[in-house]
Amino acid sequence: MKKKPLTALITLAAIAAAATPLALSVYLARQEAIRATKDLAFSYAADVLARSEAVTDQIDVAIKRLAAAGAQDPCSAGSQALMKQIDLSSSYIQSIGYIAGNRLICSSLGSEIGGLELGPVDMVRPSGVKLRLNVEFPFARGSKFLAVERDGFVAIIHKDLPIDTTTHVSGVVLATVAYPEARVLTSRGVVEAKWATAVVAESRTFLDRDHVVAVAAPRRYYIGAVCALPVAELDKRIHALSLVMIPVGLLASMALAWAFLQLAKRRTALPAIIRCALREREFFLEYQPLVELSTGRWVGAEALIRWRRMKGEIMKPDIFIPVAEESGLIREVSQYVVDQIAAEAKELFRRFPDFHIGINLAAADLHDESTVLMLRKLAAAIGARHHCIMVEATERSFTNHGLASAVIAQLRAEGFPVAIDDFGTGYSSLSYLEKVRFDYLKIDKSFVDTINTGAATSEVILHIMEMAKSLRIEMIAEGVETEVQAQFLRERGVQYGQGWLFGKPMRFEDLMRALEASRPGMPGGPSNV
Repeated sequence: MKKKPLTALITLAAIAAAATPLALSVYLARQEAIRATKDLAFSYAADVLARSEAVTDQIDVAIKRLAAAGAQDPCSAGSQALMKQIDLSSSYIQSIGYIAGNRLICSSLGSEIGGLELGPVDMVRPSGVKLRLNVEFPFARGSKFLAVERDGFVAIIHKDLPIDTTTHVSGVVLATVAYPEARVLTSRGVVEAKWATAVVAESRTFLDRDHVVAVAAPRRYYIGAVCALPVAELDKRIHALSLVMIPVGLLASMALAWAFLQLAKRRTALPAIIRCALREREFFLEYQPLVELSTGRWVGAEALIRWRRMKGEIMKPDIFIPVAEESGLIREVSQYVVDQIAAEAKELFRRFPDFHIGINLAAADLHDESTVLMLRKLAAAIGARHHCIMVEATERSFTNHGLASAVIAQLRAEGFPVAIDDFGTGYSSLSYLEKVRFDYLKIDKSFVDTINTGAATSEVILHIMEMAKSLRIEMIAEGVETEVQAQFLRERGVQYGQGWLFGKPMRFEDLMRALEASRPGMPGGPSNV
């Protein structure tokens, strides 16, 4: 990609990266404000419901006392004295008395109030309780009362009492609602009909245009409660939270944009650094032993490229190999590996003619027929038979399936064994096995790690083994770290293993010393090579 388009792309990506935390902070501020406002609305609704239930409880107890005491004469001197006692000791009941038809015959208000007309019944509850919702008294003009009648007695309460809860928000709407009729009993502010009908069995909160609405469902008395906060309260909370979260998001955006640009700068600069490192020979090889599981014998080693920068910093292959592939430098890296093996392994195959070296090849290598010539020259330079140089290819090598298949077929025809590496970690491994013939299948460490763990993926390794056996492909297990894993693999017919249990990656000189020490009659070293 040309520099100008790449720079523009990086800049756009950095802007997008920077905008993400800022947008997220705005989103989170709004969501948190909605949650907090809904919680506040519901706390008010729950308080109204609790007050309504407390009022109802008090009325229920009072009427039961009067019914028990005044069964013969509900307006006797004793009954009226009890009415006054109930009135004075009650926190919610304004008056209580005996009713016949719509007329209050006697009450705690005194005998002079007797015969007061209360008006017709507005509602009859499922329990048989009769409600008058807007009672007025001539001595209390302008005030509305609720009259709750049962068993011939009636309790009078101030209509605003159930909704007389303390709120710190102006414009809040509060109401009590009778169910199943969904009829408003008492209210402060205008109650939308859909708020009252919004709940029957479960409490809920929701946004409705200009309000945040909470409805507390009935619990004992078929009475629910509604609270609606004006959306201005939500806006106020969003603003307050935004003042906190947006600066944090802005700082995160700046940090992320800086990190992204640094990473992009590093990625764009890294190819040039890799070229320089190839010239300065900063790369070196380590060799990790490959063991025959049935005998413990070291039969080969995988060549692994490492990079030590001039200042001693070790750069991981996971970082520089993908960059080398993207920038078209991977062929030079592969040639570097081959040249390094040629320089180091001149004596290896003279002393250990059946040993083998594994070389990792990238997609570009397997798409180029000159790779066969490169390995042919390597074999001649170190005096190795072709079967002593193993090619290891991952699924990434098959971006052009036709070319890769042709090169692999040519390599195998010349005697170079080929292994498919990291098997099972991609999505197309099985299709490759069906179309391309391999000599070895390397079971990825991620599957070996699940052995005897009970993990959901622990069965996968068994399927991989059975598949390899059915295709007559020898298996190499990577990342073997415990004897338990090794024994599990041996018992199931896996031929070879590789991992820290057998040996860590080492310099070539250490590999040769270990191999020499393993000769018959030599102390120490790995099991008989």
